[in-house]
Amino acid sequence: MNSKIYLDNNATTKVSESVFNTMLPYLNDTYGNPSSIYSFGSSVKEEIEKSRRNIAKLLNANPSEIIFTSCASESNTTAIMSAVRSNPNKRHIISTSVEHASILETLKYLESIGYSITYIPVDNSGRINVSDIESAIREDTLLITVMMANNEIGNIYPVEEISNLAASHGILFHTDAVQAIGKIKVDVKEINVNTLSFSGHKIHAPKGIGVLYIKEGTPLVPLIFGHQETNRRGGTENAAYIVGLGAAVKDILDDNYTINKTIENLRDYLESEIINRIPNVKIYGDKDNRLSNTSSIAFKGVNPNELMLLLESFNIYVSTGSACNSVLAEPSHVLVACNANLNDYSPIRISLSKYNTKEEIDIFIKRLESVVNILRKKGKN
Repeated sequence: MNSKIYLDNNATTKVSESVFNTMLPYLNDTYGNPSSIYSFGSSVKEEIEKSRRNIAKLLNANPSEIIFTSCASESNTTAIMSAVRSNPNKRHIISTSVEHASILETLKYLESIGYSITYIPVDNSGRINVSDIESAIREDTLLITVMMANNEIGNIYPVEEISNLAASHGILFHTDAVQAIGKIKVDVKEINVNTLSFSGHKIHAPKGIGVLYIKEGTPLVPLIFGHQETNRRGGTENAAYIVGLGAAVKDILDDNYTINKTIENLRDYLESEIINRIPNVKIYGDKDNRLSNTSSIAFKGVNPNELMLLLESFNIYVSTGSACNSVLAEPSHVLVACNANLNDYSPIRISLSKYNTKEEIDIFIKRLESVVNILRKKGKN
């Protein structure tokens, strides 16, 4: 088999043809600095603002509430550190045990300089009990930060309920929406968040471009100072990538989420076929409330790293969890939080996109069945 089958779309996605073609002129022809007052630069600025309007429409936000960053990790860090700097007399933050590394590492740093962090636990399916968050609120709580959807198991979290809880106590609320954007509808007016982050490379735009939504009236202390982005994020705008992100968002708006049902059906077909053909299989996460494209699936007695590498020999690409943590020889913090029996059932993550087909999934399942059998026989010897 010569062509690759890419099933790791929660790590990153292929840049779509429409996005690539939209970006290209801003890499080699229309390369003016958007801060310049002459037309060669101001025409680029106009396209940046067009992208900003597309993103605002996707989120049901005002364009003035959108700033561009280098990635969602920068957006997350900006949101957290701004909340801290805007509330110098408060020292407590509430989050969860299953957040992305960019959140957890920022909180870890804040702990090292004297802040108190409460990490809300999850149940065995990775679900959050909102009452646990309410019980954790203190007089000095300055921020609650909870992801909208989990990158490893796909769980969708009740951020609207949590944000309303935060607002009722006068606490800022941030959500990492990286995995949610393009997969579920996100309306910032309905969920009432103060800040929200997402990244281009999860929705078929390039790596190196992110977004931070900041609700009007929410204080912001920049992470990077400068006059760009109305003094909220310094640095010359990454024009080609911003334009590409705007094109990717336009594709989502034009499709109006119809592709997600097709992806969900493909994911459900994949799981049912695997369960029917391979014994001793476990699926992690909240199967009734998760992203349409994500499956965290484990095979008893099979080392997931060996499984991943053998699949790669057939040009099939899956992961064992978050790409941001793959360099660490440690078990998934998400599955540890779910009390998973990782000695017997350590999973691979399969995450689909609009480019995956049933034909690819059939090839994958055939190869997977063979590789699991090989590894199980090897384990008995």
